[in-house]
Amino acid sequence: MHTLSSNLGLIIGVSVASVVAIFLIVLIVVLIVVSSNNRKYKKFVLCNSEALKELRLINEKYQFKKIANFDMQHCYDNEHYYDAILCSDYLTYELVDIQDAVKKALKNTLENSYMFEEYREEVEKRCTFGRFNVPNVLKNKDKLNKYEEYYFKRLIQTPTTKFSINVELILTNINGVYKKSKSETFSHKEIKNIIFKLNQKAGSFYIDLGIWNALSRVERGKVTNKIRFKVYEKDGYRCRKCGSKNNLEIDHIIPIARGGKSTFDNLQTLCHDCNQRKRNN
Repeated sequence: MHTLSSNLGLIIGVSVASVVAIFLIVLIVVLIVVSSNNRKYKKFVLCNSEALKELRLINEKYQFKKIANFDMQHCYDNEHYYDAILCSDYLTYELVDIQDAVKKALKNTLENSYMFEEYREEVEKRCTFGRFNVPNVLKNKDKLNKYEEYYFKRLIQTPTTKFSINVELILTNINGVYKKSKSETFSHKEIKNIIFKLNQKAGSFYIDLGIWNALSRVERGKVTNKIRFKVYEKDGYRCRKCGSKNNLEIDHIIPIARGGKSTFDNLQTLCHDCNQRKRNN
């Protein structure tokens, strides 16, 4: 009886395995047939679609400009500077050096925008789905439509027609561990306005006080806590003027107002009183 049960279990096990194997074989065959059929429709659409043919010709006619990405990111390890400096301040500071490249990108984006309007009109006028340049068209219209739309979306050009710059400012601790961040995206109009103000100068002085204040805030913010402690260490944790060890501050040897930068060799340690006297002078 035990032997009979064992044999019956073995037969059932073999039968189930056989059924599963047959099912897998049938499934594989079906998948191969379906895949082969799909390849057939894809190839037919790519070779014979009038819409795709027209789109390729239109694409050769319209050469859009590539627009560089000017998005910005900067980290601060000093919460005071992080809070004081606006995203617009940082953008203004960077635009001093890159405004020519940005103006070129703005110009190219505008040209792309005008050209893209013409491009879309021509595509809509000349590209009609469902037309094939052979007498014998494959029967499954749904598949033809599906693949024609798919390849059309892949071929159609999508140039940059709107220009913007995103600025992200990040606060970390002195070891670079993230604490929080803020960001703002500026439109082409806002960017052009900042560039205009940057170029309104009387000699080396900016006419717009807001521009000068923005540049000053960012320049001061370049004195990170790491730099601050290195300057203190260089000066022996003493005021360079009077030797005091109390109420120490970082001072720009050549003031920012006279073009001084927040570089290590332009920074020194002063006590609060000496720093105030220097500022008053």
